[in-house]
Amino acid sequence: MFGGTQDKCVACKKTVYPIEKVAVDGTSYHRPCFRCSHGGCVISPSNYITHDHKLYCKHHHTQLFKVKGNFSQFEKNVHLDEVTENTTVPVPFSA
Repeated sequence: MFGGTQDKCVACKKTVYPIEKVAVDGTSYHRPCFRCSHGGCVISPSNYITHDHKLYCKHHHTQLFKVKGNFSQFEKNVHLDEVTENTTVPVPFSA
């Protein structure tokens, strides 16, 4: 006798049946639940990025995280006094 499935969607916590299942990295999602957490875009298993246990489409991930060139702006213990700016002092011109 068929006992059903034990897979639960990570997003909505409801049962995921094989016909509607999207499986990535050992986790299961319903097809409609497999969306970008920023813009709600539909994503596919071949076109997504996970960051801090959230799903993003490649476009929004680049827009949100890679514009500044690093991920440090999301660390909770970063202090602004630790950030230094690369500046040069002008040298007077002598002829």
